[in-house]
Amino acid sequence: MKRDPLRTMLRVRQSTLDEARKAVADAYRLERDASDRTEAASAALEQEMRTAMSLAGGDEAVETFARWLPVGRRALKQAHDAQREATATLDQARAVLALARSGVRTVESLIEQRHAEQQLEDNRRDQRVLDEAGNRKPEKNG
Repeated sequence: MKRDPLRTMLRVRQSTLDEARKAVADAYRLERDASDRTEAASAALEQEMRTAMSLAGGDEAVETFARWLPVGRRALKQAHDAQREATATLDQARAVLALARSGVRTVESLIEQRHAEQQLEDNRRDQRVLDEAGNRKPEKNG
């Protein structure tokens, strides 16, 4: 049986689409994890500030917070940077997914177009056969 290049291309495009879907899922998980880390770093900073500001902590709590603050800010900045990078990766993966979907739709459209053209040609051939049969004069016996 002859290989159909459009069917082969469709399989390739569908495989690319599957890979793009997986990449989006992976990127989404990474973005969600980065977001969770940002929220945790922000919550830690808020908690440390509340502890330092509480009247029960005294000067020692304020001094501990002052020593911890650069570390907390650095952790928050790193978390924000990681989240920004993860979001950019997710956006890129979504764009690749959109292109992959478009590629599949394009090949499917070509297959449908070819099928419609073949159907039209088959209908024309059938009509020619009917026309030729109708134009034949019956032979007279005798």
